[in-house]
Amino acid sequence: MQSVQRTVDTVVVILVTAGVLLLCGCGGSNMEQATATDVNNQSFTFADGQVFDPALANTSTTLTFTNNATTFVLSSSGGSATGTNMFGSCILTATSSNYPTGTGPQVNTVITLSPCDFDSSDNTLSVTNGTITATSAPAVTAGTSSS
Repeated sequence: MQSVQRTVDTVVVILVTAGVLLLCGCGGSNMEQATATDVNNQSFTFADGQVFDPALANTSTTLTFTNNATTFVLSSSGGSATGTNMFGSCILTATSSNYPTGTGPQVNTVITLSPCDFDSSDNTLSVTNGTITATSAPAVTAGTSSS
């Protein structure tokens, strides 16, 4: 009987500790709508670029913001697209692209990423386009390499 009581006491302690950690936000993220300050001059690499264009599925894709985050470069092994960004979510409008047709975003493509959230606890960007959500690796300063 003492063994059962000791097991129950242990389970209660674990549950109470887990509840306290959840309530205080310990170990949680600090996710908020991305702002120019969060993403300017930062490069975010996504393991799967499908969130930007269906043709980029299973293709590592990097999104870089510059010029006070009003411009972007989207690049992968198949090409790159550049253009303008507006916040409210992240609304990317391609003004140039060297992706061959059917392999990535084309000129005048509008990519609406909503939500477009920055996690300041780990410097990642989490974006959704329709039903597809992707989270980047931690940001690196634009023009530098993560290696």
